[in-house]
Order: sequence, then structure tokens, then C-alpha cells
Amino acid sequence: MMKRCISRRSFLQLTSAAGAARLGRHRLLASPASAVSAPKPLLNEFGYGDVQLAECPQQRQFAETQAVLMGLKEDSLLKPFRLRAGMLAPGEDLGGWYDEFAGYDYMHGVDHGFAPAASFGQWISAWARGYAATGAEEKRAKVDRLLEGYAKTIGPGFYQHFRFPAYTYDKLVQGVIDAHQFCARQDAFAILDRTTDAALPHLPDRALDRGSQMCSLPHDTSFPGDESFCWDESYTLPESLFIAYARGAGERYRALGVRYLKDDTYFDPLSQGKNVLPGKHAYSYANALSSAMQAYLVLNSEKHLLAAKNAFQMIQNTQSFATGGWGPDEMFVVPGSGALGASPLKTHNSFETPCGSYAHFKLTRYLLRVTGETQYGDSMERVMYNTVLGVKPLQPDGRAFYYSDYNMEGKKVYYRNAW
Repeated sequence: MMKRCISRRSFLQLTSAAGAARLGRHRLLASPASAVSAPKPLLNEFGYGDVQLAECPQQRQFAETQAVLMGLKEDSLLKPFRLRAGMLAPGEDLGGWYDEFAGYDYMHGVDHGFAPAASFGQWISAWARGYAATGAEEKRAKVDRLLEGYAKTIGPGFYQHFRFPAYTYDKLVQGVIDAHQFCARQDAFAILDRTTDAALPHLPDRALDRGSQMCSLPHDTSFPGDESFCWDESYTLPESLFIAYARGAGERYRALGVRYLKDDTYFDPLSQGKNVLPGKHAYSYANALSSAMQAYLVLNSEKHLLAAKNAFQMIQNTQSFATGGWGPDEMFVVPGSGALGASPLKTHNSFETPCGSYAHFKLTRYLLRVTGETQYGDSMERVMYNTVLGVKPLQPDGRAFYYSDYNMEGKKVYYRNAW
């Protein structure tokens, strides 16, 4: 079969013409009343295995990153879970934030052990989706082995004296349901229920804003004065919880998704056109907009759709560089203050490339699917070319390029250990 490379715009022109023809035939058959009352159809998404990338920078990044992840030692990945469960924990430490490390001391600049095992669920997702895209059996087998190892460690001990229970639980939910969806892992929902049982006692009873609201909770006395315990992100939880519900995990996850919607200080004012972005942590609050989109898809909540659409325009119009990136120093700025334009002269931390692009792609994909408006594809494409493709992929030693910026000598320097 002959393969042909076409641009996104050419593809949209072809599909739009076909869609218009189908819609025209439908309108001939529909009565005026049914045409008005029918909900707007969603654009269908291609499955991971439905698209093959030709030789290109995106394909090379995918292959190189998957190769690094496939090389990660499973005992090392499971080590923080096993240690916190009181089990034997063979294997080398991965280093960086991922380890369970007794010498962690954020107050004195020691961030080794900052977020033990926090990215485990993301790696499970990466292998599961990699399997869906390539059919490579070794990826599915790695998911199976790691979930079997993880399932043996699930218990209340993991979240004791833990900085990011909501963040880590969120990633675990996504990893487990991706294993179910893409690797046909039949016990995934049972693992998810046990994971939820272990996490819930350590989560706030509702979504709390990062910073002041989180700091109002009782502090962990094991780490006096450590403000990073105020940085957890419970307001990002609904997206994964609603997806779990939609995939069949049960009503429990729909109810939890509703419980953790950040309506009071975020979605409600955004839906009313009030710009509450300034001063908020840029990546995580952009990521929370995907929870608003899932609230629309699952609950049919027009308020949440409007909140996401309004926030996207605010980000595009008052928060974004020409590259499409946003969030200097990981914060949204005050519009009209000059802070965005001045930031490249004051900070190297202009845009969190891996986190920010992840949040941006998800939001624009949802909005494109729901509205059919090509501006969202344009924005996605701009961020892809100007941020993701401008950096090196994940390195074998765990370093990943983090901030999209240059130092004063014109050299990209800002890396962070991916685990």
C-alpha cells in the first residue's frame, strides 16, 4: 500500500469536505426541530495504532524515548513502593526525585527523593500507549510485570509522610486504566479500586488550591517548615477519574470526579469571563482545564466547557509568547503588566516544556474534538514545533530538558532529572 505524507491542513480540508457532504445529506432528511435540538457531534479520534509516523523528528523522539523507558530496570521502578510497604527492595536507585531517600532536605537544597515514585503511573501509560501504537509485545509484557509488582505493594503505608498524594494518585489512575484500555489488563479495575482505597484517606475532602488552601491543612510534622507540602494538585484529579468512569471502572469514579472539580475559585469565575489565572501555577492550572473538558463530556456541563474555552483564550491572548509557550517561572502573569515581555531578561525558566506541552496538547485536543475549530489545531502545532521538537528527548541517565529558554550565552542549559 502506498503511503503519502500530507499536512494537517490538507488532511482537515479533506475530512471537512467529506463531513460537510454527510452533514448535507443528513439535513435533507432531518426536520427543522431535530436539526436544532440535536447536540453537536464530537470529532472522532484516531486510535494510537491507526496512524503511523513517517521518518521525522516526532517519530525519532518517540522511538528514542520509548527505548530509554524500556531500558529502565523494573526493580528500580518498584523500589520506592516496596520500601514504603516494608518489603524487600532489590535494585539500584534511579536517582533524582524518584527515590525513597532518607536524606531528603528541601529546606537545605537537597531534593533527592523529592517525589518518590511520582512518575510511575506516567511510565505505565507510556508503555501501554506505546504498545497500542506499535504492537510491540515487549511493551505490553513490561506493563504486566510492573503492575503485578506494584499490586503487591498497595497499602496505606505508601502515602504516609508523603508530599504529593493527589499528584501521584492521579498518575497511577491514568496508568492503571491505560493498562486496561490498551493492554487488556483484566484485573486493572481491581488494582485501581485498591489504589483508590489506599490514597483517599490522604487526600483532602475537596479540591484545594495549591498554596494557601493546601497550607491550611495540618502540616506533616516530619518536615517542619517545608512549604512544598502545600504544592499538591488535587484540582487536576477529575480528568483521570472521569476517564476511569467512562471506561467502565464504576460510578465511584464519576462521584469522585465531581467531588474534586475546582469550581469555587477557578471554573465558576472562568465560565463568567473573569480572568483568575494570574498568580497561579501555570502548568497545573492549565492541566486542570482538561478536567473541565471531561466534566463537559461526562456530565454535559456547559459551564465547564465555557470555562475551558475562556481560559484558553486568556492563555493565548495575554499569557503566551510568540512560540506558543507560557508561564515564565512556572506562573501565569498579570495581563498588561509587562511581566511576560520582561521575563526572558529575568529568568531562564520561560516554559515547562514537558509538563506545559502535555497540558496544552490535551486541552487543545479536547477543544478541537468538541468544537471542530481549527484554531486549536494551530495552537497545538505551534507548541509542538517551537517547544517539543526544539529539545533533546529523554536521556539514558534520566535527564530531560525542562525549560524552553536560553542562558545569556545563548546555550540551552536547563535540565531536570526525569526520575
